[in-house]
Amino acid sequence: MLNYEIHMEPREVEILESELREDLKLSNPFPGLRPFSIEECHLFFGREGQVDELLVKLSENKFVSVLGYSGSGKSSLLFCGLVPVLLGGFMTDKGPNWNIITARPGISPLENLAKAILEKDSEYVNSTEEEKLINKTITTSILKGGNHGLVDLAKRYKLVTGDNLLLIIDQFEELFRYKTDLSINESEEEASEFVSLLLEAIKHPDAPIYIALSMRSDYIGDCALFPGLTQQINESNYLVPQMTRDQKRFAIEGPVSVGGGKISNRLVKKLLTDVGDNQDQLPILQHALMRSWNYWAENKEPGEPIDIRHYNAVGRIGEALSQHANEAFEELDTRERGIAEVLFKTITEKGNNQYGVRKPARIKVISEICGVDDQAVIDVIEKFREPGRSLLMPAANVPLTGDTLVEVSHESLIRIWTRLKNWVEEEDESAQMYMRLSEAASMYQIGRTGLWRPPDLQLALNWQKKQNPTRVWAQRYDEAFERAIVFLDTSRITYEAEQKNQELQQKRLLKRTRAVAVILAIAAVIAIIFFIFGITQQIEAVQQKLLAEQRADEATAASALAAQRAIEAENAQKIAEDRTEEARIARAEALRNLNRAQEQQIIAEQQTLIAQQQSEIADSARMIAESATQLAQQKAEEASRNFQQAQRLLFLSIAQSMSVKALQIGDNNLKGLLAQQAFMFN
Repeated sequence: MLNYEIHMEPREVEILESELREDLKLSNPFPGLRPFSIEECHLFFGREGQVDELLVKLSENKFVSVLGYSGSGKSSLLFCGLVPVLLGGFMTDKGPNWNIITARPGISPLENLAKAILEKDSEYVNSTEEEKLINKTITTSILKGGNHGLVDLAKRYKLVTGDNLLLIIDQFEELFRYKTDLSINESEEEASEFVSLLLEAIKHPDAPIYIALSMRSDYIGDCALFPGLTQQINESNYLVPQMTRDQKRFAIEGPVSVGGGKISNRLVKKLLTDVGDNQDQLPILQHALMRSWNYWAENKEPGEPIDIRHYNAVGRIGEALSQHANEAFEELDTRERGIAEVLFKTITEKGNNQYGVRKPARIKVISEICGVDDQAVIDVIEKFREPGRSLLMPAANVPLTGDTLVEVSHESLIRIWTRLKNWVEEEDESAQMYMRLSEAASMYQIGRTGLWRPPDLQLALNWQKKQNPTRVWAQRYDEAFERAIVFLDTSRITYEAEQKNQELQQKRLLKRTRAVAVILAIAAVIAIIFFIFGITQQIEAVQQKLLAEQRADEATAASALAAQRAIEAENAQKIAEDRTEEARIARAEALRNLNRAQEQQIIAEQQTLIAQQQSEIADSARMIAESATQLAQQKAEEASRNFQQAQRLLFLSIAQSMSVKALQIGDNNLKGLLAQQAFMFN
C-alpha cells in the first residue's frame, strides 16, 4: 500500500472543508423518543466505557440482564453498544460471525420469539402469507415442545450458517405486565415456558446462543415468580449507571458532528442544566435535540450553529415533547381526535407506581372499541409516527395492518404530555368504576351483596352516560360485561321503582295531610272570625261612648261661640255702616279724579298731534336743506370750472401777447427767453 501525504495550504484546506460542508446533505442524527437501532450505532455516544463490562458478563455467563429505570438507555446500550463489539469480533473465542435476533415478549412471548427467529430467514421473508403462517406455527410448536426447543433451533442455525446467535429480549418486563391480561387467551403457563426456554439455552455450554435482556429495575421483584430466573439475574446483571455531565455532553455533541452540523457551547450548557436528574432525561433530551435540529435546518442563517433560539422555538426540554404531540393532535379533524383519544387510552394504562405505562394493542382491537374501520385508526396513527415525530411505534417504515401492535415510543410521553396524562387518569377512573361494578355484580350473583343505591348507583350511571362503555372495551378489564350492565340496569330499575312507590306513599300522605290541614284551617278561620267580630263590637261601643261625650262638649262650646258671634255681628254691623259712608265719599272723589284724567288725556292727545305735525315740518325742512346743499355743491363745482377756464384763457392770452413781442425783438437771446416764457404760459 502506498503511504504518502498530500500537502495543502491552510487556505486550500479551509476552502475544501467549506465546499464539503455545503455539499453535505444534513440528516437529523437524533432518534427522538425511540431507542437507537443497530443501524444507528455510529450516532451512539456517551456509553463507550460501559460496554466492556457488559461484554465480559455476557462472555462468562452466556447471559446478561441490563437493568435500569425507564429512560435510562437500556435498549440503546444493547443495540448500539453490545452488538457492534460482538460484530467487531471482540469476543475473541467466538469470532465476529453473529446473527442478532431481537424480540419482545408482548402478549404472546413464544409466538413473538418464533416470528423474530424466522424473520432472519430470507426465504421466510419472501414467502407468501400462508407459508409464513405455516412456518410460524411450526416454529412455535417446536418452542412449545419442550425446554430444549430454543437450543435445537440454535444448533440447526449454526449448522446452516455457521453463525452464533445473540438473542436480545427487549422490554422483558412485558412478560409480567401482560401475563394476567384478561383481553388475551394466553395463560400464565406460556410465560413460564418462555422463561424455561431461555434458562435451558443458557445451561448448555455447547449451544451457540447467547441471551441479553433489558428490563426495568422496578420489576425485579416479579422475577421471583419464575424459578431460576432470579438466580440467573443475580449472577449476571448490569445496572445502567446514570450518565455523567461529560458523557451527556458527548451524547449531545457527537451526533451533531456526525450529522454535519454545529451546536453552540451555550446551548450545550443550557441543555445539560435543563435535563438535570430527571428519570426521563435521555429520551426527552434526544427528542428536544431532534426538534431543535429540524427547526435549525429549516430556519438557520448561513454559518449559524444550533443555538438557544432554535431550542426555545420548539419549547425546550420542559415543553418540547408535549408541544410536539399537541401539534400532531391539532392536525386531526373532530372525528379523528375522538379516535386518537380512544387510541391512546387503549395503549396506555396507569401502573402500580401510579405512573402511566405502555400497553400495546392491535389496531383491529382499537378500531372495534372506536366503532370504525381499521384504516381510520391507521390514518390517525400515521400522524403520530410520521418521520420527525416517532411518537408511536412501530416506526414509519413499517406497514400497518389490523394485526399490527401499536404502542407509544416511550413512557416519557405518558408522563410529559399533559393531554395524555389526563386521558390516562380518565381511563383509569373509568376502569376502576367498571371493575367495582363488575365485582359488585359478581357478589350479587352469589347473594353476598345487594343492588347498588345512591351515591354508588348515581356515580355508575354518570360513568355509563359519559363513557358509553362497549363490550370490546370492557373485555380488557373483565369479560363479564353483560353481567355488570344487567346488574347496573337492575339496580337502576329497582331504585326507580322504589322511588315511585315512595312518591305514591308520599302523595297519599300528602293528600291526607292536606285534608286535615284544610279542616283545621276552616275551623281556625271561623274562630278567628268570631274573635274579630267580638273585638270589633267592643271597639265600636267604646267609640260610641267617646263620640257622645265629644258631642256634648261640642254643644257647650257651640253655645258660647254663638253668643260671641252675636256680639261680633253687632260690632261688624257698625263697622259696615262706617265703611259704607267712607265708600260713598271715596266714590265721589274717584269720579272727580276720573273727569280730571279724561281732560288730561284729551290734552295729551292734542299735544301728540301737534308733535307729529312739528315732526313732519322738520322732515320737510331737512329735505329742503339737503336739496339746497346739493344745489350749492353743484354751483361751487361749476364756479370752480369757470374759474379754471378763465385762468386758462388768461394764460393763453398772455402767451399769445409774449409771442407777438418776441417776434418784434431783435436780440435773439432775449427773443428766445421771451418765447420760452410764452411757451410756459401756454
